[in-house]
Amino acid sequence: MEFTDRLVDIIAEGFDIVIRTGPLQDSRLSARRLLGFKGKIVGSPGYFDRKGIPVHPSELEHHACLHYRFPHSGKTEKWCFSSEANIKELSLPTAMICNSLEARIHYAKQGVGLAWVPDFSVNTALEEGSLRSVLDSFIAHTDAFSMVWPSGRQTIPKLRTFIDFMSSHRSL
Repeated sequence: MEFTDRLVDIIAEGFDIVIRTGPLQDSRLSARRLLGFKGKIVGSPGYFDRKGIPVHPSELEHHACLHYRFPHSGKTEKWCFSSEANIKELSLPTAMICNSLEARIHYAKQGVGLAWVPDFSVNTALEEGSLRSVLDSFIAHTDAFSMVWPSGRQTIPKLRTFIDFMSSHRSL
């Protein structure tokens, strides 16, 4: 088992199965959706006390933003808003760029800035009150986790067992 944010080549690197987000881009692979999620913009109560609470995405241009850099492309993750936000191009300030979800959540809790994160990663912090979410009605980004494995060959029993188990326990 390997834990990485790196986009692995499942076939060339000999992986039996991976869990990933985003659309399937390789026709040599099979996939099964596991769990959907939404993006959230979060910050600490202390941050909002100092900087104010944005009520429209355009106000993010006046906030410290904690960005994610994709290890495989070097690009930063876009903060996606619904068409109701009526935003053509948004230039978000950069307080920090990193390739770690955990670091962005940590720094958001410390009041360094606002982070765009998947909802499941901050549910507990939101319930406890160490983070608050903003602009929820403007967030358009949804994605899903999927299991992805090489297709075109008979699935070995241990892999079939894993796929069936994960499929029946999607809420784990």
